[in-house]
Amino acid sequence: MNNTSFRTISALAIAIATASSGAYAAQLEEIIVTAQKRAESLQDVPMSVTAIGGDKIADAGLNSLSELSAYVPNLTVAENAVNTIIAMRGVGIGANQSFEQSVGIYVDGVHYGKSRQVRTGLFDLQQVEALRGPQGTLFGKNTLAGAINVTSATPQVGQESGGKVTVNKESFGGTAIEGHVTGSLSDTIALRFAYKTRENDGHLDNSFAGTSLSSMPTTDESMWRLSATWEASDNTVVELKHSESKYERLGMNAVITQFSPLANIASSNALMYGTMGAIYPALGQLVAAGTKDSYRDAISVGGCALEAAVGMSSEICSNGGERPEGTNTETADSSLNIEIELTNGYTLTSVTGKGSYEYQDGIDADFLPVRFIGRSDISDYDHTSQEFRLTSPSEDRFSFVLGAYYDKQEQEIDRNVTVDGTFGIPHIMPAIIGTDTFLGFSPAQVAGVNALYGLTGTPYAFVPGVEGSTKFQQVGRISNWKQDTDSWAVFFQGSYDITDELAITAGVRYTEEDKSVHADMDLTTNTTGLATPNAHPLLGALMGASFASYAHNFNEDRSTDAVMPSVNLEWSQSDDNMFYIAYSEGFKSGGFNAVDDQDPAFTAAGVQPTVPGLGFEYDDETSSSFEIGGKHTLLDGAMNLNWALFDSEYKDQQVSTFVGLGFVVTNAASTDVKGLELDLTWQATDNLQLGASVAFMDGQFGSYPGAGCTAAQASGLLGLGTLTTASPVTSYDGCHAQFKGDGTQAGAGQDLVGGQVGTDYNGSVFADYATPVAADILWFTSVDITFTDGYFMNGDLDPIDYQDGFSKTNIRTGLRGDNWDLMLYGKNVFDEVTPSGAFDVPLAAGSHAQYILPGATWGARLSFTF
Repeated sequence: MNNTSFRTISALAIAIATASSGAYAAQLEEIIVTAQKRAESLQDVPMSVTAIGGDKIADAGLNSLSELSAYVPNLTVAENAVNTIIAMRGVGIGANQSFEQSVGIYVDGVHYGKSRQVRTGLFDLQQVEALRGPQGTLFGKNTLAGAINVTSATPQVGQESGGKVTVNKESFGGTAIEGHVTGSLSDTIALRFAYKTRENDGHLDNSFAGTSLSSMPTTDESMWRLSATWEASDNTVVELKHSESKYERLGMNAVITQFSPLANIASSNALMYGTMGAIYPALGQLVAAGTKDSYRDAISVGGCALEAAVGMSSEICSNGGERPEGTNTETADSSLNIEIELTNGYTLTSVTGKGSYEYQDGIDADFLPVRFIGRSDISDYDHTSQEFRLTSPSEDRFSFVLGAYYDKQEQEIDRNVTVDGTFGIPHIMPAIIGTDTFLGFSPAQVAGVNALYGLTGTPYAFVPGVEGSTKFQQVGRISNWKQDTDSWAVFFQGSYDITDELAITAGVRYTEEDKSVHADMDLTTNTTGLATPNAHPLLGALMGASFASYAHNFNEDRSTDAVMPSVNLEWSQSDDNMFYIAYSEGFKSGGFNAVDDQDPAFTAAGVQPTVPGLGFEYDDETSSSFEIGGKHTLLDGAMNLNWALFDSEYKDQQVSTFVGLGFVVTNAASTDVKGLELDLTWQATDNLQLGASVAFMDGQFGSYPGAGCTAAQASGLLGLGTLTTASPVTSYDGCHAQFKGDGTQAGAGQDLVGGQVGTDYNGSVFADYATPVAADILWFTSVDITFTDGYFMNGDLDPIDYQDGFSKTNIRTGLRGDNWDLMLYGKNVFDEVTPSGAFDVPLAAGSHAQYILPGATWGARLSFTF
């Protein structure tokens, strides 16, 4: 962010403040948030917070956190093939399922440890608060970039019985039905039941003839929540909520955007390009024409084998079919909040949480129309947490919040990765490469092996060309990864009013965490079963040489602790103007890589299958942030202007980069992010409300020596030939070879020091207008525009994967009566088709793909209240 931006914003703020001398009849409604673990006005909270009400979420048709994030500056939420990535101020997580969150998600006071828990849609919400910057003191670990605090609608004792039903119909076959019923059963008990179902036929065409998915991704999700409020006594309130959801998606929104080989590629990559050119030339033509056509088989090769291995069954596998690409996720979450008003205004709060999910993923991991690479995951997760808080009266000169927290998590992933060297087409190999051997040894190599081990002339000698012995058409990996996590913490935050205008707040949290992990992987072939371990020594040699895949069995544990302090000084210059300066620290725990192709250690004696190699265990990540901000109520309550300047440093940032069939994990040395955030809301008249939320940011890697190389860099390095520690040249265009303990090459990396993190600016503006048009009928119209500058979509900062800036416009208009409303709406009305992420196509070096979001979407909504 440059000085001109600061001067422009400063001038705007002064001009608005000067206008506050006018008299305005219209006023904004007060927004109450719980960002500091107590209910208070947004204008009194000394931190950068954006709050979006449940009505706004429903009216804007925001079905997920990903869609919501477009309305919150410096927040992005994107779903990729294996994970949901949540980032704040440019800092988030990579696509590794073992990662803890950088942005903590809290629903009704309960921490959601994994992003899979929020992959299903938003429904029946009271409010969502986005808290930017480290939130370690009150919210705990894994909030070093920020926190999202979600509050669902709660039944009110004494409320009359009633409810609401809403039906949506929109483009791409989209249909949604949502509603709730609520009411009091007695003078002390109230209930609320909410539900939502949503279907979509997919926004991408798939013209490949060999698939059942002509459009994708199709989605089918359902969710419900039962909530109860019990006023047990005059001073005790109990809130119990339980929700369940099911999310099913077939296909994926991945599209090849560049399909061309590089000068130097591995033999497996050359085979891929040769097959595609000979059998599926249409793909290259579609890509060259810029057509956003998925054009692939969307089959998860080996998915049924994994089902059998873990004792599951499905109709499609039982009938001899193959699992299509997609995901099936089921979640169940419960929260119990007990609030007891003690004597002298103190409050004791207990928050108990229980959460779980199960999912089955199938990935067409070659992302091409060939039946080549498939990946299947079956995962379970269980989470239990308990927090106790004691809160003093906020009106005291000295007030505080203190508490204790316990958290237990269990996560397990079974995985199968299959590589089909026949491409699903019998006799295709001889036609392309003149032999039917996908992976195998030549006669001379077999003779060398027999001589080396003294097998020549014996009945045990290996014979060339024997399927399952010295050649292999289908190979794979079967793995199990299981991690247990136990953590506890104590925290305290106190505020002292130095004078009537000046207050200081300081807090600290101490946390300890223990993790233990089991990770095993075995090699498989079709001859013995793609889910059955095969310890054949020649298979191991070929898989290690061709795919860097080595059978292993690791059992590791780690312990860590952290102290997270925070302090802020708050100056209430007047009833309408507050300024603050704050410092806070955050922490995200380390862990163990969940990829199945993690290398074991290599020594002069060879592979050590029970000893993890580099990259299996990764370190804790920490952050520190300074923030200066202000909260201003202007124009006699008609306008709120909130701003925050921040300067943050993230050390040992956990990042993952896609390599081959999985992700490698490293800790970047540091990331520096600074910027300005603005939130403005103006009730211009009784009928018109205007608003803007904007963020300017300058983020870059301070040091990142372990970053993955781009495909072009890796190609140049490959052109240098076989490298060892003794090679005279071991780097190309900033890409440096990395070596094992035995001196042979293990991979490559580059240093991305100074590389861009996040985007330079992003935000949204809106206008809401409503006016009576007849007796008891209101006409309402809303327009909002979301926008962003350009950003990199991949961890290697490949310029091919850079997305230019764009904006999207949404409109809504309709009529509202006493108990009904009818709305027509358009999302992204100018059809700005953009990606949410990008990646290199596996085993096709030089080719790139993107996750494409929907273009223009038009729809109608009808609601009835009763």
